[in-house]
Amino acid sequence: MNIPIRHNADWRFSTLTSWLAATVSCAYYADSFLNLTILLGINIGILPLLLYVIKHPNKHVLVMAGCYFLLILCLIPFTSTSLVFIHLVMFTAVFSPHFALSRFVIAILGAMLVYGACHYDTWQGDIPWLMFVVWFFFCVTNWFISRKIVESLNMHYQSRQNYKELQATQQMMSAMSAKQERLAISRELHDSLGHKLTALSVNLDFAKRTAPANLQTMMINCHQMSQDVLEEIRDIVSSQRDDKALLKDVLESICALTPNLTAHINIDKDTAYLSQDITLCVIRFCQEMLSNTLKHTQATDITFNVTLDEQHTMLSAEVFHNQPETILPKPGNGLTGLAERVAQFNGHFTQAIENQVLINTIKLPLCLSNHSHATTEVLQ
Repeated sequence: MNIPIRHNADWRFSTLTSWLAATVSCAYYADSFLNLTILLGINIGILPLLLYVIKHPNKHVLVMAGCYFLLILCLIPFTSTSLVFIHLVMFTAVFSPHFALSRFVIAILGAMLVYGACHYDTWQGDIPWLMFVVWFFFCVTNWFISRKIVESLNMHYQSRQNYKELQATQQMMSAMSAKQERLAISRELHDSLGHKLTALSVNLDFAKRTAPANLQTMMINCHQMSQDVLEEIRDIVSSQRDDKALLKDVLESICALTPNLTAHINIDKDTAYLSQDITLCVIRFCQEMLSNTLKHTQATDITFNVTLDEQHTMLSAEVFHNQPETILPKPGNGLTGLAERVAQFNGHFTQAIENQVLINTIKLPLCLSNHSHATTEVLQ
């Protein structure tokens, strides 16, 4: 298969209109009731095949193309009109992305040979070479045009996908910046106000125990107020540190923009406290794997697993899809750049095939001073 179809353009109207025109034309020129019945039966048999190809353009391509071509050849003996070649033009347009021009040339010449053999007697030896030449170049030209249209639509789809992924990444960066600001404020509350309020509470507790009887009520109220303020600060700090993992949010938004793949995202909840640089590295890794899956496979499912070890010193992220693989892909610019990005964090990127499943993995060491470690401190 040369070019997988990735765009989601709707070809139903144009394809069904062409099929209807070919069916009506063949039926109109049928020279007997038997031929009419056979022609209608073959054309009706072509209809579900076309509908399947429109809905699943990249599935069972060779089988669908072979069946369609055989049905076209079956039409030729029962009609003498060249309108049967409308189906040959449709055949060229529908399957132009999937096969090289050489295969289509063989198919077109084969169809014309069958057409000439079936209707040679009706021409009394005068073969209409001009008609064959016109139809041959028409089909070849249609192959070029259809292929370029599909390439253009694929490129437009990929550009739109890249733009949406960029938007999602920008949103993630903005959200990460806001989150880090909130964490910085919560740490200041903990380190400054929290400690001072704790000291104040201890002094007030001592003061209420030694205060005269006429001041006991006031000292108890002051101590209770300091305890209430300290508890409110604890709640504020805890709420700021209990944010939902932004990594999962970003991956879900990116995958939601990719209708051709069903994504399964499994992310450790503690990744909510990863640094912005580490989170962005994981996002880039997942984006690269998503793009490669769309470009080079016919997979329908993709899985993302992101986990931390028990000590929160190592992050592991793996991605795999459901199309069987037997050969490791040759590293291109994307994979090479990804490996270099991961190496900047002293991590490494690997690919392995297990039970015909291509597993892409990155491992990133995390410093103990990272936010994921720091956020384990909770105000007591």
